[in-house]
Amino acid sequence: MTERRWIAAPLRSVRLQGLVLLAVLLVLPALLYSIFAQIEQERQNLLLSAVRDAGTAIATGLAPTLTAAQPAEFDRLGAELDRFADPRRQVILLFHPATSTEAGQFYLVAGVPQVAAAQVEQTRGRLASLGVLDKLARSCAGGTPLAERVADRQGGAAVLTSITGVAGPAGCWAVVIAVASDSDVAGIAGRPADVSRKLQLAGAIYAAMAGLVLALFAGVWSNLRRFRARALASGEEGGFLDVTNVPEMQPVAHAIDAMVQRLRSTAELLRQASEDNAHAFKGPIATIRQAVEPLQSADPAEQTALGAVRAALERLDGLVRSVRRLDTATADLLELSRRRVDLSALLRELIADCRAMRAAQHVAIADSIAHGVIVLGDADALESIFENLLDNALGFAPPDGTVRISLAATDGAALVKVEDDGPGVPEATLGRIFDRYYTDRRAMTRDDRLAAGEPAHFGIGLYVARQNARALGGEITAANRTPHGLSVRVRLPLAGAA
Repeated sequence: MTERRWIAAPLRSVRLQGLVLLAVLLVLPALLYSIFAQIEQERQNLLLSAVRDAGTAIATGLAPTLTAAQPAEFDRLGAELDRFADPRRQVILLFHPATSTEAGQFYLVAGVPQVAAAQVEQTRGRLASLGVLDKLARSCAGGTPLAERVADRQGGAAVLTSITGVAGPAGCWAVVIAVASDSDVAGIAGRPADVSRKLQLAGAIYAAMAGLVLALFAGVWSNLRRFRARALASGEEGGFLDVTNVPEMQPVAHAIDAMVQRLRSTAELLRQASEDNAHAFKGPIATIRQAVEPLQSADPAEQTALGAVRAALERLDGLVRSVRRLDTATADLLELSRRRVDLSALLRELIADCRAMRAAQHVAIADSIAHGVIVLGDADALESIFENLLDNALGFAPPDGTVRISLAATDGAALVKVEDDGPGVPEATLGRIFDRYYTDRRAMTRDDRLAAGEPAHFGIGLYVARQNARALGGEITAANRTPHGLSVRVRLPLAGAA
């Protein structure tokens, strides 16, 4: 089930779905255009066949007359041609004498509609510009009708032509049919599937639909990005309801704002409860401590008992402070902000403060901090992580020892290492050092601790460090060094990777 969900998760990505939608919107018009173009090409072929068949039929009908016609009878061929008159086409009868030495020399004998004497040369010139005269010799020689779609070289409309030859004793007759491409007979001309009003209307509707779908998707995507930006920003900049302009998303934004407000209230209640609990415990602890101090006895058993009471009071006092610290850290996690933080500058400042505060401890702090490493997180939470790690390393480092801290950017993450040359951690308990309340420091009384200048430790620091690292999308691990010492590594996502 988990594997299936992992496979299906990328398919639910809004970004992936948007790319698929965009690809469909781009490919679909091209696919439809190719289909319409193929259909139109087939229609054009049918139209050309129809024009060719019409030319063949007219030539067949005129063939007996043309074969027997003598030059003196050419004047009456116009009347014969009138039988095939059609307002949607022009029929022209050309003749090439058998005695002519020029293969491309044809005379215009008749035409439907009738060609006036003054327009004969103009018509002949137009036929020449269409390339018809160049094809006449082929039709007469081969006896095969020709049908082609040609463009007027003088800038006129494109036409569909049919040339049918009829051979006779006197010479070669050619029946030429010309149909304008934009006529009702010719159908769609020019660019396939481009000038039809229905196709233009369909294209306009598709463009409007595609624009509406893209605008809808862009609006949702924009709102999601603003949601993300607001979630990563601090709460002082307003709520989620302020960044959405989609009515359907406003109830969701309102619910998120209410949840965030409840989390803030919970965080405040945790802080207040931790303060109240600590204050409530401090009074009885102080009273018991004051009551025990005057009790002095030479009896060793009583002294042992008093020592046990003092130790228990000391531990109880430390646990109260630890619980208060844990509650405060939990409240801080509920209000964790996400900003770009210069981790390099933060670590340098923290190391400088630590050197000043731990100067009397005689433990060196060596650093190797890369410049310009930016992470996405909360500055206070980040400072808490590395402050606890440095405190832990310095607490275990021997006198005149060295604590090393380094920062580098690798594989889309910021890698911080904190290493010491102390005794290390037994392998059996290495996995527990980040557990709450776990510590393997030697037991010390309050007086011994004050004399050594070492604060109390109750296994809180490393636990808080791990919680903060995980809340920021990172991880923290520990391993023993060779020959001795401990190495703690923290990986945090870089701002760009996040």
